[in-house]
Parts: sequence; C-alpha cells; structure tokens
Amino acid sequence: MSKNTVIAGAAALLVAAGLGAWWLGSHLPATGAEDFSPLPGDGLVTFARIQTEMNRAAAGRPALATPPEADPLEKVARALREFLTGNTVRAASLLDEVDTEIEARVPSEEQVAADPLLADKEEWLISYFDLLPEPPSGKGIKADTYVFNRLAVTLRRVDAILLAEILPTLKGYDLVARRAEPEPSVFDGMVLRLPCRLAASHRPALAEATRLLGRLAVSPTDCPTSRGREADMELLERIARDPATALVSAADGSGAVPRDLRTSLMTAAAKGSMADISKALAAGGDPQRADARGRTALHYLLGNAAVTGADRAQAIKLLF
Repeated sequence: MSKNTVIAGAAALLVAAGLGAWWLGSHLPATGAEDFSPLPGDGLVTFARIQTEMNRAAAGRPALATPPEADPLEKVARALREFLTGNTVRAASLLDEVDTEIEARVPSEEQVAADPLLADKEEWLISYFDLLPEPPSGKGIKADTYVFNRLAVTLRRVDAILLAEILPTLKGYDLVARRAEPEPSVFDGMVLRLPCRLAASHRPALAEATRLLGRLAVSPTDCPTSRGREADMELLERIARDPATALVSAADGSGAVPRDLRTSLMTAAAKGSMADISKALAAGGDPQRADARGRTALHYLLGNAAVTGADRAQAIKLLF
C-alpha cells in the first residue's frame, strides 16, 4: 500500500468521523440542564415542563413549544392557560384529553394478567384515584368554578401517573403524603403546584379547590412558605402581591433533586450575587422555569444568604 493511499484513507476516515459527529450532534437530544425540549418517556422532564408552563401562563408569558413528541399530559398546563384567558370550554376539552391519557396509562386488567409485575402499579394508582374528590357540578355551580376544581384534581392524577413512572420502586412511598417511608427519598414532596400568582388573581377559586382536595392538596401553590402554612390563603396572597416584603426568610432551594434539571439562573440565584443573577437573566434565563421538584429560581434565591437588603428585594421582584 502506497503512502498516498494511506494518507487518503486516513483523510476519508477523518471526514467520515466528522460527518458522524455532526449528525449525532444535530440529531441526538441535548442533555444539558438549559435544554428544555420534551423527552419521550422522561417523567421528570414532563413534570418540570408542566410546572414551567403553568408558571408562564400565570405570568402572562408565551407558551412553551409543544412539538409532537411532547407528553400528552402537558395539556393540563395548557388547560390552565385557557382557563386564565376565560376560555373554560377549551380548558374543559383539554382536561378531557388529559383524562383519556391518564386512563390509558393505568395498567388494565389484561395488561396485569399478561405482566403480573404491573399489579402493584395498578393498585397504587387506583387506590389513590379513589380518594380524590369529584368536583361539584350542576345547578348553582359556575362553569369557571367547576373547571378550576377539576383542574386542581386533575393535577393530582397527573403527578401520580408521573411518579408511578419515575419512582424506582413504589413500595414504601406514601402517595397521599408524598413521602417515602421509613427512609426519606429525593422524590419526597413531588407534587405539581398551581402558580403562586393565582393567590392574588384567583384566591377564592384557589381556596375552594384547596378545601375540596383536603389533605390531598399537599401544597396547593408554589409560593415559598414555611412548613404548615402551605394553605394559609392570607399569607399566599401577601406573597403573590408583594413578594419582596412577604418573603423575609425561607430556604427552599437547598434540598436534593431527583436529577439535575437546574438552570444557570437557578445556580446564580442559589449561590451567586445580584450581578450574577442579573447576568443570567440578561442571557435569557427564565424565572418561571421549574426544576424536577417544581422549584424556580426564586426558591433557590431564598436559600442564598449572600444576597441581602435592597439587592434581595430587587432579586425577588425580578425572579417572581
């Protein structure tokens, strides 16, 4: 084999390798924390996308892109967006579609018969669904009240389905309390929460939905509160109306997360200075973006003792 042949062959291999790397880079899904494209079958990404889209809807921000591969369960967030625009008919229609998807993802008797390992999942979900209340309807019940209550109940069905698909094992996980027993788990407290802003704009509806769900409400909004005050409507409204004044102390961003879906803005809020936060925002950081536990940059900020005084108040306003 001549020297020229060897050189030509090596060059061809390098070109092929380069083309292969280009193809993989442009066709494989990105895995960085900043990427927020849907990942089929990835319940953690779906959970974070639903929470983010609800936050964006309440903040009046444009909707996330929903390509064909997006999880159909994400329609529950779109239902909230439609509700907030006053389109209760469309919101109810989207909730119908979500209900259909939920039913399809609960193992059927035929599936359990074919695969007995699905029996625990079926029992786990159905026993929880049986505890969920039926939203009151009919004479005397306004359409918007019914749809909002139904949305709140559907969120519990959706996050239960996602947890059933995410958890490595269902044994020992209390779905009502959202915690593992006897040992704690990184999945403890995972629940989809209505946006904090609704405590100001829709407090009566939020209070009614919280009463309807009772203990199954767990934490009805993503307002940062101390333990035991998650359903304190007066406090929630104060936070929603004047977060910089109401959020004098809290630390909700230091816990472990099931997988790192944190963004640069969350990291800056958790550990950086006001300048770092401003830089992350200027780079396009989304304050409404949620991590795999439903927490936003605001929750991370409240655990950052380095940002104080006027800077802290300003950061809260920017991240709310």
